[in-house]
Amino acid sequence: MRGLLATAKQKAKILKAEADEAARVHRVWEDLFAFLSKDWPLHILALIEREAELLKKLRADGNAAIPALEDVYRSSKEQAEGLKRRFVNNLDEACKASSLPLDRDSSRHPRYTFEKGFIHLEIDDYKGVARLSDNETRLDEFPADIGAIVEAVQREQKRLFARPFDGKKFLQKLRRQYCALVAKEGEQDGASLPIRRITARLGKNEDRFRTDEFLVDLSRLVEQGPAEVDGYRFDLQQTKDTNQGMLLHGPAGRGYVGFITFRKV
Repeated sequence: MRGLLATAKQKAKILKAEADEAARVHRVWEDLFAFLSKDWPLHILALIEREAELLKKLRADGNAAIPALEDVYRSSKEQAEGLKRRFVNNLDEACKASSLPLDRDSSRHPRYTFEKGFIHLEIDDYKGVARLSDNETRLDEFPADIGAIVEAVQREQKRLFARPFDGKKFLQKLRRQYCALVAKEGEQDGASLPIRRITARLGKNEDRFRTDEFLVDLSRLVEQGPAEVDGYRFDLQQTKDTNQGMLLHGPAGRGYVGFITFRKV
């Protein structure tokens, strides 16, 4: 019985390994077809490189799909070289077609910006990757196919700027966080507190808190108001410390703000 159990266990282990490999192969083919349909050669090359060991095994096993995959690889290499040569024009045309305006004054290859300098795109021509960030954090890194860049920027643009905004509720939340901190730290109401203490507290107490979304909302509050809540008026003070300060978006972003205070009206 022990021998039978050991044999069954070994067979189950082999079958599981085969099932895992089959599922992995299936995911590779799914991704490959998706990238082909979108005409993303750099994604295809990155996928083939990432799955080199698996594809090597399939080749050794005589998988019938390998010759077609090799043709796709060669074609993608050629497309990728052409993409590098035409990248600037292609990106410009794709952004126009997608109603995704580049910041003309601050966009020079390999660095581009969107949304008045808030979203940053950097292209690594040598590695063929795009790095996306904003004024607050690094967002993503992926193969620099034009369509993928447009999709990624649109996704972040929607997340940051298409959210509903209620200035009164946001100011009330700021006031609550401020009051909790001055009480905890033994400060007087009206004291100047680092804005990063507010975001740190929110990060601990609020689900799915994102500092860059807070920064966009703070910028909206500065531009649109209100400025007063419960008889207190909020004020932001600038700092030269770019690491501790926050650079607001749009017209509000004339310098790094580092501190917040509430003064009794």
